Order: sequence, then C-alpha cells, then structure tokens
Amino acid sequence: MITKHDIFLKENKFSIYVCPNTRIHLHEHNYLELGYVIKGEAIHSWGDDSVLIKTGDYFVVDYNCQHSYVARTEEFELINCIFLPEFIDPALTPCRSFLEVISNYQIHFNSELFIENPSIKIYKDEDGKIKKLLTSLLDEFTLRSPGYMQIIRSMVIELLILTMRKIYFDPNHGIGDSFSDRVLRYLRSHYMNDITLSDVSKSLNYSPSYLSMKFKKELGISFSKYLQKARIEQSMRLLAHTDKPIDEIAAEVGYRDIKTFYTLFKSFSNSSPAKFRKSHSLHNNKSPEL
Repeated sequence: MITKHDIFLKENKFSIYVCPNTRIHLHEHNYLELGYVIKGEAIHSWGDDSVLIKTGDYFVVDYNCQHSYVARTEEFELINCIFLPEFIDPALTPCRSFLEVISNYQIHFNSELFIENPSIKIYKDEDGKIKKLLTSLLDEFTLRSPGYMQIIRSMVIELLILTMRKIYFDPNHGIGDSFSDRVLRYLRSHYMNDITLSDVSKSLNYSPSYLSMKFKKELGISFSKYLQKARIEQSMRLLAHTDKPIDEIAAEVGYRDIKTFYTLFKSFSNSSPAKFRKSHSLHNNKSPEL
C-alpha cells in the first residue's frame, strides 16, 4: 500500500515518521533509511547477520539492502528517517549508499580511516544527540513552517556527520593531512582545467605510477574516473542552482567538447543534462501539504 510518506518522499526526497510496527518482513527499498529505536527491543536482520537493537540504538540501510526486524518486547517503536541522497544536494544523485554520500567529492572523508562499513553496524546514541536531532526533524516536518525543508536539509547533514564520527578510526586525525586529501585539494582547485595524472604527480612530487596506485587504493576509484565524477557532480550542482546554459556549464567544469560532456553526464546520472535540470532545479521545488 502506498502511504502519504511514500508520496511525499517521491515528490520531496525526504520523509520522517514514527513506526510502531512490531514486525517488518524482509524487504528492500530505493532510498537511504535511518532507523532509531525509541522504545523496546527487536532483532534486526540484514543479509546473513542478525543483532539485538534496543532503545537508543540506530542503524543506516543502503539502497537495495534487504533487512527486517522482529520485536522482542510488547511495545516497540522506532523513528524512520528516509531520504534520497539528492535531497542533500543534486550532485549526490548517483549515490546509492551511506558510504558513497559521506565519501562524495564535496563531503569527502577518507574511507580508509573508517573502522568498518557504516551501513552494516548498530550505532549507540550514548549522549542523546541523535535522538534530539531526530525529534527536531519530526517537529519541523510536522509543523511545516516557512523554510522547513531547508532546515531539515541542514539537520540531515548534521545527522550524517555525527554518525560518521562514530566510525572514524582516529578522532585526532587531522582532516586534510592524508595522501588522498592532498590530491583532492589539488583536484578541487584544478578540476576545471585540462589536467592529467602527470600534471598532478609533478605538482605533488609523486611518480605517476605511485599516485595512480595509491589513489585507487585509498579511494577505490581510478584517478581519471574520479576526475570525471568530480566534474559531473559540479555540473549537476550548477544545473540545479543556476540558469547558466548547458554548454557554458560544460566548459566551466572542464569539457570543451559538448558531446563528451553529454556522454559522460548520462553515464553518471542516467539522464541528459536538460532532464536533470528540469527534475532537480531548486527553483522549481515545491513542498505540498499532505
């Protein structure tokens, strides 16, 4: 059965509600879900793993990840916060996991420093910050005061970053000090130029072969693929946030050949630039009442 939350999610890319069900059968979905237990205990299962979840615990479920839960107490409730990555920013449209979102070009955290995959663990809300944030999200979503979706967007980002902190390997590690961070800083400043792996290697005093190998190891993607991804993500942002012509945007992110830009854009987003702009332009977003 399609609920009002499903409708709102489709139109606004975000929804949040309290779920009182004591049993949810095995299922999967085409969005990211954060579930927070506010009452009782249950056995949560995904894949071949099962774990006890109780009041103050929460979890993140990726796209197409099958999961289920069965309550162990008479009363069981959780807050379901569900959203599409592009709700945070249109450039996150291709992302299909929590790890992809927080490792994105704009939000980048080095995944090598994570203790484990952020989508296969149960988080503990020891200080109550997550519950407080989710409660505020519920209030904003319920009251729908002017600008509520913008406030919700900022709180979702805070929610993800607070969760990221719980799995960061070394809390004393300075963001921006690692090998990949040095390369990414260079790319952020030069992605719009006609740069090559050799250019970056020479600038950072690495051999091309070492930079290529190290980059792939730390980020799980080749240098050239990452450069393409960064350029297309920036073009998505410009398409959604500005009225600039598409050929001007292509040139601004580093593609003088418009055909190459169109081909790469479609390979990353499964959409043409024009269709992407039409469906993601922030100037056209509306927040209908339920």
